[in-house]
Amino acid sequence: MTALGEAALGQLVIRVADYRTLLQLSGTRNRQSGRHLRGSAVVRHGNALTDLVAVLESFTVARLLKMRPAITHNQVMRWTDRIKMWKKHGGVDLATFVELRAVLGFIEVRNALEHGLGRLTEHQLDQRRDEVLRQIAAAGVQLDGDQVLLTPADVDRCGDVGKDFIKFLDLHASTT
Repeated sequence: MTALGEAALGQLVIRVADYRTLLQLSGTRNRQSGRHLRGSAVVRHGNALTDLVAVLESFTVARLLKMRPAITHNQVMRWTDRIKMWKKHGGVDLATFVELRAVLGFIEVRNALEHGLGRLTEHQLDQRRDEVLRQIAAAGVQLDGDQVLLTPADVDRCGDVGKDFIKFLDLHASTT
Protein backbone atom coordinates (compact mmCIF):
# COMPACT_ATOMS: atom_id res chain seq x y z
CA MET A 1 0.00 0.00 0.00
CA THR A 2 1.03 3.60 -0.50
CA ALA A 3 1.83 5.97 2.34
CA LEU A 4 -1.43 7.78 1.52
CA GLY A 5 -3.36 4.53 1.87
CA GLU A 6 -1.65 3.61 5.13
CA ALA A 7 -2.33 7.08 6.52
CA ALA A 8 -6.02 6.87 5.58
CA LEU A 9 -6.33 3.45 7.20
CA GLY A 10 -4.69 4.84 10.32
CA GLN A 11 -7.15 7.74 10.41
CA LEU A 12 -10.09 5.33 10.23
CA VAL A 13 -8.74 3.12 13.00
CA ILE A 14 -7.97 6.07 15.27
CA ARG A 15 -11.37 7.67 14.70
CA VAL A 16 -13.25 4.45 15.50
CA ALA A 17 -11.10 3.94 18.62
CA ASP A 18 -11.77 7.53 19.75
CA TYR A 19 -15.49 7.02 19.14
CA ARG A 20 -15.52 3.83 21.20
CA THR A 21 -13.66 5.55 24.05
CA LEU A 22 -16.14 8.43 24.05
CA LEU A 23 -19.05 6.01 24.18
CA GLN A 24 -17.54 4.24 27.17
CA LEU A 25 -16.94 7.52 28.98
CA SER A 26 -20.31 9.05 28.12
CA GLY A 27 -21.93 8.06 31.38
CA THR A 28 -19.05 9.08 33.64
CA ARG A 29 -19.13 12.86 33.22
CA ASN A 30 -21.67 15.45 34.19
CA ARG A 31 -20.94 17.65 31.22
CA GLN A 32 -20.64 16.10 27.79
CA SER A 33 -18.69 17.62 24.98
CA GLY A 34 -18.42 17.03 21.29
CA ARG A 35 -18.37 18.81 18.01
CA HIS A 36 -22.03 19.83 18.33
CA LEU A 37 -21.92 20.23 22.13
CA ARG A 38 -25.18 18.34 22.68
CA GLY A 39 -23.56 15.31 24.23
CA SER A 40 -26.00 12.65 23.12
CA ALA A 41 -24.83 9.27 21.92
CA VAL A 42 -26.77 9.81 18.69
CA VAL A 43 -24.69 12.89 17.96
CA ARG A 44 -21.54 10.90 18.67
CA HIS A 45 -22.62 8.23 16.18
CA GLY A 46 -23.27 10.89 13.54
CA ASN A 47 -20.01 12.73 14.21
CA ALA A 48 -17.99 9.53 13.93
CA LEU A 49 -19.70 8.40 10.74
CA THR A 50 -19.28 11.85 9.20
CA ASP A 51 -15.57 11.79 10.01
CA LEU A 52 -15.13 8.30 8.57
CA VAL A 53 -16.80 9.29 5.30
CA ALA A 54 -14.60 12.39 5.17
CA VAL A 55 -11.51 10.15 5.33
CA LEU A 56 -12.84 8.05 2.45
CA GLU A 57 -13.57 11.11 0.36
CA SER A 58 -10.24 12.72 1.07
CA PHE A 59 -8.30 9.57 0.25
CA THR A 60 -10.27 8.86 -2.93
CA VAL A 61 -9.54 12.34 -4.28
CA ALA A 62 -5.97 12.69 -3.00
CA ARG A 63 -4.87 9.29 -4.33
CA LEU A 64 -6.24 10.03 -7.81
CA LEU A 65 -4.77 13.55 -7.91
CA LYS A 66 -1.39 12.21 -6.82
CA MET A 67 -1.44 9.76 -9.74
CA ARG A 68 -2.84 12.24 -12.25
CA PRO A 69 -1.94 15.82 -11.24
CA ALA A 70 -3.58 17.24 -14.39
CA ILE A 71 -7.00 16.37 -12.97
CA THR A 72 -8.58 19.33 -11.20
CA HIS A 73 -10.55 19.29 -7.96
CA ASN A 74 -13.61 20.45 -9.89
CA GLN A 75 -13.46 17.24 -11.92
CA VAL A 76 -13.81 15.12 -8.78
CA MET A 77 -16.22 17.14 -6.66
CA ARG A 78 -19.05 14.59 -6.71
CA TRP A 79 -18.89 10.85 -6.18
CA THR A 80 -20.36 10.15 -9.61
CA ASP A 81 -17.48 12.18 -11.07
CA ARG A 82 -14.91 10.40 -8.90
CA ILE A 83 -16.14 7.02 -10.07
CA LYS A 84 -15.86 8.08 -13.72
CA MET A 85 -12.45 9.69 -13.26
CA TRP A 86 -11.04 6.69 -11.43
CA LYS A 87 -12.09 4.44 -14.29
CA LYS A 88 -10.88 6.80 -17.01
CA HIS A 89 -7.66 8.13 -15.47
CA GLY A 90 -6.88 5.80 -12.60
CA GLY A 91 -7.50 2.50 -14.30
CA VAL A 92 -9.78 1.29 -11.50
CA ASP A 93 -13.45 0.49 -11.97
CA LEU A 94 -14.87 1.26 -8.54
CA ALA A 95 -18.02 -0.65 -9.50
CA THR A 96 -15.96 -3.85 -9.08
CA PHE A 97 -15.60 -3.14 -5.35
CA VAL A 98 -18.13 -5.54 -3.85
CA GLU A 99 -19.38 -3.06 -1.27
CA LEU A 100 -19.43 0.10 -3.36
CA ARG A 101 -23.19 0.43 -2.81
CA ALA A 102 -22.58 0.33 0.97
CA VAL A 103 -19.90 3.04 0.64
CA LEU A 104 -22.38 5.16 -1.30
CA GLY A 105 -25.01 4.40 1.34
CA PHE A 106 -22.78 5.74 4.09
CA ILE A 107 -22.23 8.84 1.98
CA GLU A 108 -25.99 9.30 1.72
CA VAL A 109 -26.33 8.86 5.49
CA ARG A 110 -23.62 11.47 6.01
CA ASN A 111 -25.46 13.81 3.63
CA ALA A 112 -28.67 13.33 5.61
CA LEU A 113 -26.81 14.07 8.85
CA GLU A 114 -25.04 17.13 7.53
CA HIS A 115 -27.64 18.64 5.21
CA GLY A 116 -30.89 17.33 6.66
CA LEU A 117 -30.09 17.34 10.39
CA GLY A 118 -30.51 13.58 10.48
CA ARG A 119 -33.32 13.37 7.94
CA LEU A 120 -33.07 12.51 4.28
CA THR A 121 -33.08 15.73 2.31
CA GLU A 122 -35.58 16.80 -0.30
CA HIS A 123 -32.90 16.28 -2.93
CA GLN A 124 -32.34 12.71 -1.75
CA LEU A 125 -36.07 11.96 -1.61
CA ASP A 126 -37.32 13.79 -4.69
CA GLN A 127 -34.62 13.29 -7.27
CA ARG A 128 -32.96 9.99 -6.36
CA ARG A 129 -35.22 8.33 -3.81
CA ASP A 130 -35.07 4.68 -4.92
CA GLU A 131 -31.31 4.61 -5.43
CA VAL A 132 -30.64 6.46 -2.15
CA LEU A 133 -32.83 3.99 -0.24
CA ARG A 134 -31.08 1.01 -1.89
CA GLN A 135 -27.68 2.42 -1.01
CA ILE A 136 -28.63 3.12 2.61
CA ALA A 137 -30.05 -0.40 2.89
CA ALA A 138 -26.76 -1.78 1.50
CA ALA A 139 -24.93 0.12 4.24
CA GLY A 140 -27.20 -1.58 6.78
CA VAL A 141 -28.42 1.69 8.30
CA GLN A 142 -32.03 1.77 9.44
CA LEU A 143 -34.50 4.55 8.73
CA ASP A 144 -37.65 5.58 10.55
CA GLY A 145 -39.47 7.25 7.69
CA ASP A 146 -36.94 9.82 6.53
CA GLN A 147 -35.03 9.87 9.85
CA VAL A 148 -31.64 8.12 10.02
CA LEU A 149 -31.31 5.78 13.03
CA LEU A 150 -27.62 5.27 13.79
CA THR A 151 -26.17 2.72 16.17
CA PRO A 152 -22.62 1.88 17.25
CA ALA A 153 -22.79 -1.12 14.89
CA ASP A 154 -23.37 1.28 11.97
CA VAL A 155 -20.25 3.24 12.87
CA ASP A 156 -18.23 0.03 13.15
CA ARG A 157 -19.55 -1.18 9.79
CA CYS A 158 -18.72 2.15 8.17
CA GLY A 159 -15.17 1.84 9.50
CA ASP A 160 -14.86 -1.75 8.27
CA VAL A 161 -16.28 -1.03 4.82
CA GLY A 162 -14.10 2.09 4.65
CA LYS A 163 -10.96 0.09 5.42
CA ASP A 164 -11.82 -2.47 2.75
CA PHE A 165 -12.54 0.30 0.23
CA ILE A 166 -9.24 2.08 0.88
CA LYS A 167 -7.29 -1.18 0.58
CA PHE A 168 -9.12 -2.09 -2.64
CA LEU A 169 -8.54 1.27 -4.23
CA ASP A 170 -4.94 1.67 -3.13
CA LEU A 171 -3.92 -1.84 -4.16
CA HIS A 172 -5.66 -1.69 -7.55
CA ALA A 173 -4.40 1.77 -8.47
CA SER A 174 -1.18 2.42 -10.29
CA THR A 175 1.74 3.60 -8.18
CA THR A 176 2.78 6.04 -10.89
